[in-house]
Amino acid sequence: MSEPRGGDGRNQSALLRRLQRVPRPRRSPKGEGGRSVSAVADTSAERRTRRLGWGSGGREGGDSESAKSSGAAPSRWRICHIAVAFALPLYVGWGLLLATGGGDLAAQYSWAEFAVRHPGTPYGLFWYGGIHVGSYSVLSPPLMALVGVRTLAAISGLISTWLLAALLVRTTHKVPTWPALIGALALWGNVVSGRATFALGVAAALGTLLVLVGPQIPRWRMVAGIAGTALTVLFSPVAGLFLLVAGAGFLLDRQWARGLALAIPTVAVGGLVSALFPSHGQQPMGAERVILPVLAGVVVALTAPRDWRVLRAGAAVYAVGVVLTWLIPSPVGTNVERLGALVGAPVLLAIWFERRRRNPQPRKSLIRIAYDTSVRTRFCAAGMAMCVIWTAVLTTRDVQAHTDVPGWSKHTAGVIAELDRLGAYRGRVEVVPTGSHREARVFARYFQTVRGWNRQLDMERARLFYTEHLDEATYRAWLNEWAVGYVVLPHAPPDGYARTEAGLIRSGRLSSWLEPVWNDDYWTVYRVQDAVPLATAPAEVLRAGDADIVLKMPRAGTVTVRAAYSHWLYAEGACLRASGPWIELTASRPGTYRISSSYFPPDGCPS
Repeated sequence: MSEPRGGDGRNQSALLRRLQRVPRPRRSPKGEGGRSVSAVADTSAERRTRRLGWGSGGREGGDSESAKSSGAAPSRWRICHIAVAFALPLYVGWGLLLATGGGDLAAQYSWAEFAVRHPGTPYGLFWYGGIHVGSYSVLSPPLMALVGVRTLAAISGLISTWLLAALLVRTTHKVPTWPALIGALALWGNVVSGRATFALGVAAALGTLLVLVGPQIPRWRMVAGIAGTALTVLFSPVAGLFLLVAGAGFLLDRQWARGLALAIPTVAVGGLVSALFPSHGQQPMGAERVILPVLAGVVVALTAPRDWRVLRAGAAVYAVGVVLTWLIPSPVGTNVERLGALVGAPVLLAIWFERRRRNPQPRKSLIRIAYDTSVRTRFCAAGMAMCVIWTAVLTTRDVQAHTDVPGWSKHTAGVIAELDRLGAYRGRVEVVPTGSHREARVFARYFQTVRGWNRQLDMERARLFYTEHLDEATYRAWLNEWAVGYVVLPHAPPDGYARTEAGLIRSGRLSSWLEPVWNDDYWTVYRVQDAVPLATAPAEVLRAGDADIVLKMPRAGTVTVRAAYSHWLYAEGACLRASGPWIELTASRPGTYRISSSYFPPDGCPS
């Protein structure tokens, strides 16, 4: 008996149902370029969903949500904790063994100690005839005074380490631990070089970037990003400029909100700080200092994946900015190197891993891998090696130059006592700068020194040492201009821009008017004969301190005080005005007057 015609259809349907219940074996057929179809689909999905990140702002949305549901979040964010654990003993070792107060640390300690002695004082007279505290940093000196220079530097470095690792986690796909560890070393090297103020600014900058990356930024995070940008500038103007580079990268990718959140506060707050605390001068930058940072920017721009658009645009802007900084004299100068030295190696290593992830290859020897990889991948590896060596050389150089404490810096009581006995506190003192600049910190506590440790102001107010026109006549004219009564020569290797001065003093060619009056094994003190007084007659200077000048007026009148004028200065009972670069004091009656500064100076001038 034959079956009905509908039986074949029913049997086929049952067979199909049974086949659907059988699990299919997983396969990864090869697609174009040797990659599996799943890899191609994964990459295309990333390009659709990863609207941000290195390329465009971050993967935080899909990354965090999927990670939370799958349990992958702890393993990814554990990279941040690993990086901090790796860096912690390095900072402890630096604080105990390497942070001896030389190099840039001398400047950090000088500012912190001034803030301790004179809290709330906007203008210091301890260096260069007058210097605005805010021109260096608005918030860093009081913070260093509060918690200590080394403590603040170490905390800033550790926070930056966590934030950089978090930024790598948020903006890359399955980032390995190595870029975070390399970044931790670079940040530690910055602290080893003594840049506590810049380290504080870097921490604020990285936190700002972390807030602003992600597929969708709520309003509160945008407000936090704007506040973080402003805070970065108040901590460190140099770190603020680097946020401007990131803002330019966002703007070039047409991410207007993020770009403007970084650019507008940087320009606005930076302009306000410059207006309130004006500072001029320039940081020297030779042509040889342009090569490495430009190469770092170019390599990042050329080797980063195409969808990492913000990073590529920012790197290109940085490379162009380095060239412009070299061509146009400015206070930035060689400080522009810091961004490339800090993030060049970790970023290029992250790029290398990303390129390897997108173009996987079977396990081979290192030689085969180097031969088979693309030109861009090899270019990326070469750039990464360059940045690692660059940062290592800079850090090693600073450790070798500034860690050992020289004998002359330990034996300063004698020279300070002699200068006090000679009455050097009534005028200004020139201390020939040494390579470690420790003298800038030591003498700033007791006397007004005509030079200190601020390269930009040094170039403005001591420019003759940066030219080939230093001789007996120009040196004497400069000492007269700044009312220098005594010259102190340390028995130590001088700063690179003080070698001619030290040689001129030692040569004896100035003996007709520069008389040695005291010396020991570490110092020699010279008196400038017929020195120009700090204040013109009939005023008599009683004391020229690090934050004030006390003078006696035997009768009413107007005198000129050879200190750089600032609108923050005042003298109770007298009128202060600018007279060229100097202070003009008008007293209506005889008496003793104290010139000092305040954020709210009283107006002693008749309207």
